Amino acid sequence: MILETLSQSVSTVLHNKKRLLKALLIPFLVTYCLRSMKVSVAGYELYSEILVVIFNIAIFLTSSMICLRTQQILDKHDTDDTDDTDDTVDAPWQWLKFDSQQRRYSGYLLVLFVLLQAIFLLIEADYKIATNGLVYSVMLVLSVVGWVIFSRLSFVLPAIASGKEASFKDAWAITKDKKLYAFVIAGLLPVAFYMLFIGLPIFLLFANPNLAMGLKFIYIFIWGVIVIAIPFIIAAIEATAYRALMDKSKATEISNPA
Repeated sequence: MILETLSQSVSTVLHNKKRLLKALLIPFLVTYCLRSMKVSVAGYELYSEILVVIFNIAIFLTSSMICLRTQQILDKHDTDDTDDTDDTVDAPWQWLKFDSQQRRYSGYLLVLFVLLQAIFLLIEADYKIATNGLVYSVMLVLSVVGWVIFSRLSFVLPAIASGKEASFKDAWAITKDKKLYAFVIAGLLPVAFYMLFIGLPIFLLFANPNLAMGLKFIYIFIWGVIVIAIPFIIAAIEATAYRALMDKSKATEISNPA
């Protein structure tokens, strides 16, 4: 069940809170600073746009690092471990590091990001330029198919984080018999999180301009933290789901068998 996966994700994160803190605090702070600097230089001047692109690349890399480290830790230290000792208690804080595993992870994440943008463009085009019901239906079906493919291929990321030389072919095989589970975990839940934690607050603030002005700086700070935290949340859930898929856990069943 999906709720079982979510519950297991929360338990595993809490079980590894010290490991996660030492591994992710610096990347979190760096990512937040990069986002703040990007906002401060954004403008219409050419050099500003170039700086924004540079900041976006840097943010992508640090966010990728957050996702990889999250999935590495949750894969190695789940709540079923009999050894509850924290092997990072005496270890130094982890800094920014781009080793071969990180580069491989970031490369696959970039491909998935491009695929996601293509799906969004198709949905946008479907809304703007579809001239009749047939064209609209065909583009809508293509968008849904692309979304399902994206959700299945996304499981290459926790596979790489677990230390495997995984590829999209492996992710496809892992989710072969669990297409709906993969779609809910990697396709629907991220959209739900973004709508709930980003879309809804933005809508409420725009609906009340006076409140928006009064909470401007507080909102910007909180929004910046949430934007960084959502990839961490999604990575944690996918790591738990990947482990359930590999173990053929009952948690991957969407409905109880009759």
